[in-house]
Amino acid sequence: MALDPDDIEAWKKQIRDELKKEVLAEIYKELKLEEKGSVKPRSVPNKDAHANATPEPVELIPTEEQVIISIKTILKIASHALKYANSHISQSKWVEVIGLLAGKLGKNESVLHVEDAYPMGHGDAIYAEIKDYKNFVRAFTDIKQKGLFICGWYHSHPSYGLFISQEDFGTQSRYQRLWKRSIALVIDPYLIDGKSLGFDVFRGDLRARKWYSIPHSLKEPIDARALPSLLEFINPVIEGKDVYLEYDEG
Repeated sequence: MALDPDDIEAWKKQIRDELKKEVLAEIYKELKLEEKGSVKPRSVPNKDAHANATPEPVELIPTEEQVIISIKTILKIASHALKYANSHISQSKWVEVIGLLAGKLGKNESVLHVEDAYPMGHGDAIYAEIKDYKNFVRAFTDIKQKGLFICGWYHSHPSYGLFISQEDFGTQSRYQRLWKRSIALVIDPYLIDGKSLGFDVFRGDLRARKWYSIPHSLKEPIDARALPSLLEFINPVIEGKDVYLEYDEG
């Protein structure tokens, strides 16, 4: 007997909802342990598109806190962004991408080291969200096995600048409610022009509904002029092409 399509969709939705609850429960448990000093804090991605007011930006707030980001992280994020917004795609079809940031705290805990990025999805021209929690569970497990924790999220603004939108603020609020130091990295790959590295790091003031930039630096010294060349070098990979073929493979 064939199943009714509506019943199948309802069943799929039930599974997704149950999986989401399991993920949230696991993270909540670890965060409660973290409060007792047992484990490191973690966060969960979720796109909240129902913020009531558009948060206003504020200036860079002086702080002793530092965020140090690896070059590998930035190259992965930039490559992810360009995969869905490049010259081979009509600009009207460019979309945002979204992913997780994995890191660790320094010995004095004032330094957050962002060691890796985990591409999770892409969406429409307004924002992207992580729709498949099975992929989140896989990433969550991989990150834990590497001794890191989810310290924030990233997303792209292809060709329209570095800021936190109303929808972005809703997502960031979710992260910060689980770990108050969670960060949001926003990248515009079209600002990577030899003068700018094309990204900024933000956090929100949840009570004032404002967002601000966090001081950050790169783990490995690199001249901004070199980054466009690096991205150009890996573009064939983004486009799914072989990079190094032997003569008899061409």
